[in-house]
Amino acid sequence: DAKAVIANVDVSTVYTKILPPTAAVKSQQTTLEAIEPSCSGYVLLLGVEGEHPQLAHHNIFFSADYRQEFEDIFQHGRPPEDPTVYVAITSKTDAGHAPDGCENWFVLVNAPATGSAFDWSREESTYRAQVLAKLAAHGVDIRDRVRTTRVLTPGDLAAMSGAWRGALYGISSNQAINAFRRPHNRSLHLKGLYFAGGTTHPGGGVPMVTLSGKVAADMIQEDWQR
Repeated sequence: DAKAVIANVDVSTVYTKILPPTAAVKSQQTTLEAIEPSCSGYVLLLGVEGEHPQLAHHNIFFSADYRQEFEDIFQHGRPPEDPTVYVAITSKTDAGHAPDGCENWFVLVNAPATGSAFDWSREESTYRAQVLAKLAAHGVDIRDRVRTTRVLTPGDLAAMSGAWRGALYGISSNQAINAFRRPHNRSLHLKGLYFAGGTTHPGGGVPMVTLSGKVAADMIQEDWQR
């Protein structure tokens, strides 16, 4: 048996779906399930015919009402009526990512985590049209130029990545205290279990996720060199 195990999947998923049920695991599972998750995402992967010189590699089209956007997500459990839309076009940097005269679009919109009343299986196509209409309103109308489409809903993100309820950033940051409720890198319940990734300390984003791996490694050295 290994003396130490580092889990880099969502901490909540480890306790709820991976570890065998014990009293300690059940206690932590209950604690984590009671904490509101962060937002999830709705993703469109689009193959777009034509080029858009007015756009860059990274592009953001902001909501006119940022507060309402997050009220839609966290209070009403639905995708924003007027979302902020992030568009990444990697073929702007590496032309080999798309055929000549075309672009590859990664479109991301904030969305509620799974468990909300919104039914993606029934309403996804309508919401997709809404997102594309938002881009058109900003002068980027690709509705008749989309040649390939792949959709990722919060449920898809959960299934692909192990993210608890499809949350992108672990627990929500809606309260200042939540920074202190983020799960520790060293399991408080099972000796030899450590965590790395965006759902433990110090947080989400590539630099901090990298640091979380160092924190976990330092803890293992500290614990097993005693």
